Amino acid sequence: MKRAAATLALSILMLAIAGPASALNPGSDLYVPAAARVSGISNGVAVNWATDLNIFNPGTNAVSVNVTWLPRDTDNSAATPVTFTVQPQQTLVLPDVISTTFGLSGDAGGAFHITATGNVIANARIYNTITNDPDVNSSRWGSTFGQGLEGIPASAAVTAGGHTDIIGLADTGTTGDAGTFRSNVFAVNTSTATTTLKLTLLDASGAQVGTPKTYTLKPMAAFYEKVSDIAGGQFPYATLRVEVTTGSAIVIASKNDNGFSDGTTLESSWPLQTGGASTCGGDGLYTGYIQYSEAGGMTIEVKNDVITYMQGSLIVFSPDDGGTNCGNVFPWSTDNTDFTPVSFDASGNFSTQFTVTGYNGGLQLTFNMDGSRSGDTITGSVTVTAAGGTTGSCSGTLNTVQFFAGHTVLNFTN
Repeated sequence: MKRAAATLALSILMLAIAGPASALNPGSDLYVPAAARVSGISNGVAVNWATDLNIFNPGTNAVSVNVTWLPRDTDNSAATPVTFTVQPQQTLVLPDVISTTFGLSGDAGGAFHITATGNVIANARIYNTITNDPDVNSSRWGSTFGQGLEGIPASAAVTAGGHTDIIGLADTGTTGDAGTFRSNVFAVNTSTATTTLKLTLLDASGAQVGTPKTYTLKPMAAFYEKVSDIAGGQFPYATLRVEVTTGSAIVIASKNDNGFSDGTTLESSWPLQTGGASTCGGDGLYTGYIQYSEAGGMTIEVKNDVITYMQGSLIVFSPDDGGTNCGNVFPWSTDNTDFTPVSFDASGNFSTQFTVTGYNGGLQLTFNMDGSRSGDTITGSVTVTAAGGTTGSCSGTLNTVQFFAGHTVLNFTN
């Protein structure tokens, strides 16, 4: 359509190119890696691009949410967030967020950093509003078209020495040419130091397209580049290899139809073992068992490389466990566990002790755990001491046993 060709002629409109992702990941530290606000006239046609931001609290407690605007090519390490309180099951709706929340009236491109005191879900929509386009029936004026993208957990960032691949790029024409495509790459520096990216294009056979280019991103800065500038010309297909040599970044790309600006988000790949030491298995829930001869189940939650809670049940029988009169099932969770969040060290190891109370007769269990995370599993040993119960109840130190938990899901369910 002539309207789309005119609208897309504005080079800055290539900001708005991210489509919906396949899933929204809850988290307390998220990035929306692209957003834009653009208004003006292109080829005699009014254009009006804006970004709406939505943040949902899926939990049972109110959360404090900080939203920070990260302009492109700017050191944003000292940027000031805007703070909101979001009640349980409520959604914070921020229409035209760049203007109404951050007070920017001119053209702007960047990213959002969202932190919260609990898990939240975020997405953004970047869209253009059709106004007085003479090539469009006036009954359609006020309609919108656009794309959206999710809030991506900070743990998905590619760190120094790592890489990610984005498939399905193409550049076969110019803006307004029906049946042709253009592609763009977006990134956000998730560190407070500079981040260096090396971008390389590969064709379907794996041969290099053009010359690799290196870019340096300022602290917490958003980034945008036309992929044709990397290729040095047009190409029918390419995979983008993104290598991070210093710092850390979240990277996405897009493929846009030049004829109507229909955009598709091209997600970057990341393995489950994201964040922290190279042996780590990433954030999420790890479920498994405590290896007594009978059974014992457990769940471990990891957020931002920190074990935030453990819950499960311990089944023990006397006298094989080393204690006295301990035949019982002992549930333990955040409701009755004195558990302080514990971090993994650089090698993925951790050590913690916590006490569970609230059993019949005043019994309490003290857990001493030493473990490590490797790949998608957390393993280690646990020694349990029973004390404080009534006369004749379970007491003593039980045999040290092994525990195992596997990384089964990325979404938090508590």
